[in-house]
Amino acid sequence: MNITGVILAGGKSSRYGKPKMFERFRGRPLYKVAVDAFEKNALPVVIATNETLLSHFSDENVTFITEQTPHEGPLYALTHVMEQVESDWYFVVAADMPFIDAAFIATLCRQITANCDAVIPTSNDNWQPLAALYHRRALEQAKQALFDNQRSMRALLHQVRVSFVEMNDTTTFLNINAVEDWPQGDKGDNK
Repeated sequence: MNITGVILAGGKSSRYGKPKMFERFRGRPLYKVAVDAFEKNALPVVIATNETLLSHFSDENVTFITEQTPHEGPLYALTHVMEQVESDWYFVVAADMPFIDAAFIATLCRQITANCDAVIPTSNDNWQPLAALYHRRALEQAKQALFDNQRSMRALLHQVRVSFVEMNDTTTFLNINAVEDWPQGDKGDNK
């Protein structure tokens, strides 16, 4: 079974005001948190981004997939990656999640079964589709959702077999949308 780590790093960061995935967190760019978590689990890493942001990344051991049409959302980015990178499973993580770690990646990978197409963690009954696993079988449903102009990850999840995993953990799923979202004392270089 092949699992590829996919970092979604092509957003506009409009609420943040600048590309947040390059903000420094504990001495390194924020997106590197996910790179490190995947690498510690020996997963190959793909970064889905756009042409404007591509030159700002500094990784040699990752594959970059440049979106043909930027800013179309995470479902579009995942579909684009699935069409270009051969893998059984795709572990999708948003680039703006500072507390994703190797233990979380390993825990969720252990939840894979043959009778599901997506493994979605939940926390307090909230789905976390941007820190989740998707099987290649979901590609056709993803393409159909996009064709039907349904751009949310939930549109895909309503069409595939999902295994929900309650994590009882809100910190792991924290994402940074605005400067105020940084936890007090945790921002590293940007305090």
